[in-house]
Parts: sequence; C-alpha cells; structure tokens
Amino acid sequence: AIESGEQEKPAFVRIGSTGSELTDAELLKVEIVSTAESVSELWIVLIGHGTDDQTTSKFNMRGPDVTAVELSQWLDPLSCRVVVINCKSASGKFIDKLANPNRIVVTATKSGAQRNFARFGGYLSKAIDDPAFDLDKDLQTSLLEAFIAASAQTQEFYVEATRLATELAMIDDNGDGLGTPADWFQGTRVVRKSKKGEPDGFTANQVFLIRRGSEALLSEDQRKDRDALERKLELLRLQKSTMTEAGYYQAIEPILVQLSKLYQTAAVQKSSPVGSESK
Repeated sequence: AIESGEQEKPAFVRIGSTGSELTDAELLKVEIVSTAESVSELWIVLIGHGTDDQTTSKFNMRGPDVTAVELSQWLDPLSCRVVVINCKSASGKFIDKLANPNRIVVTATKSGAQRNFARFGGYLSKAIDDPAFDLDKDLQTSLLEAFIAASAQTQEFYVEATRLATELAMIDDNGDGLGTPADWFQGTRVVRKSKKGEPDGFTANQVFLIRRGSEALLSEDQRKDRDALERKLELLRLQKSTMTEAGYYQAIEPILVQLSKLYQTAAVQKSSPVGSESK
C-alpha cells in the first residue's frame, strides 16, 4: 500500500487488490512515479510476507517479488521525503539497501535471519495516530513515537507468551543504513551513541501520518523552515556538554524565538481569510 501525505488529509492507494493485468511490482512502480510529482511526502507500507537468502531481500507480491534494491532504484529520482515501513518478517536488510538522507525506513526485524511471523506491523497500525503515545505532548503522535510504542508492545507480547522474541524492529532516518532499535530511546531522544553521524529519530519525530494541532497550521514552506530550526536546536543540544551553561542558553534563545514567531505567524494566517501575517 502507498500513502502520500499532504497537509492533514492523506490520500491512500492500495496495491494488490485490483484486477489489473500488470503485476503488483509494476503497479507499485507506476504509482511511485505518478504520485511523487504531486506530493511532498510519500509513505510506502509493505504488509505481507518476505524472504531473505543472505544476498537478496524481497517483499512477496502477486507475480515477481520486489527486491529492496529495486525499490531503492525506483525511489532514487524522487525529491520528496519518503517513508518506507516494511512490516514483514526478514525485513531487516531493507534498512541498508534503502538508506538515504531523505528517507525514513522502518523494518519489523533487525536482520534477514528473523524469518518468523512479524507482529510489529499490527501494533504500529494502532499506534500511528493514537494520542496515548504522544511522548512529547505536542497533541499528535509522530512516526517515531508510534515506532517506539509498537516495538514495546511487540516485545511485551513475547514476554507475556513466555516465548523467545523473533523480531526486533529498527528505524533509520539519518541515512547511515545502520538503524536503531526502540530500546535505544528514552522518550524521543537516543540515549546511546550511534556509531557515526547524527543519531536516528530526529526526523521521524517530525513526521506524522495525520497532522494535528500546530502542525496542521503550517504551510509546506513553514514546515521546512520549522524542521531546519529544530535541527539546529537538536544539534546544539547534542553539543551541550561541551558548552558553558550561559553559552548554551545564548545559542538556543534566537532559535526558540524564531520558532515561536513561525508558529504565531501560521496561527494568524490560518485564522485570517486573506492570510495576513503577524507583525
């Protein structure tokens, strides 16, 4: 299934339930190409079965299966942000093959060797817009928050059933292809250092299936500005231990002021029929 998000009303397209003469892989490719031009954010959710023979990771479809490499190649020309959620077993290698700075990749398993039935997708589908999992209390549930909740529920299932856990969900949103499990997070922040670069989780916490509250007020340009400001703020937070207290607060203050003005402007524009800006 493909979901293309635009403002607070996403449009959904289901692959695999039509009587088309095209194979599911062909339908998926056509939909990616035709949809990507008109959206700023594209979600691809893979629900079903998969295989991994240590060299090739596939998602099973009617007709030829689609490999992680093929899917990545179809996505390469896209300029919009892409979210790929692979809910199948043996999905772990999709992290490495699809890694890209402009993509968020979520897999139900850590590796291709975890081949048993994966339950993660069922929990994620329930958590994705459930306010109960709003960890940072911004009145909406981000992809990261849903990932953390679904991962915890998955592990709880195995504990309560006194069974060995055969899946460990991973998320990658910094493009390094390494991925991060949910137990590396405390709230929405990584508490263990990643092997290189910026830790995972920051971008995924800015992404929502359905935008609510202040997020729904922002235009696409305002959202890009907000994301950039929040990234600056996050990078400063990562450097906090190397700064004096006064220096840290002096550095973050202008960013917080800009964020406040941005949301104020968005609120005024939303309430005004002529879109006037705040002064």
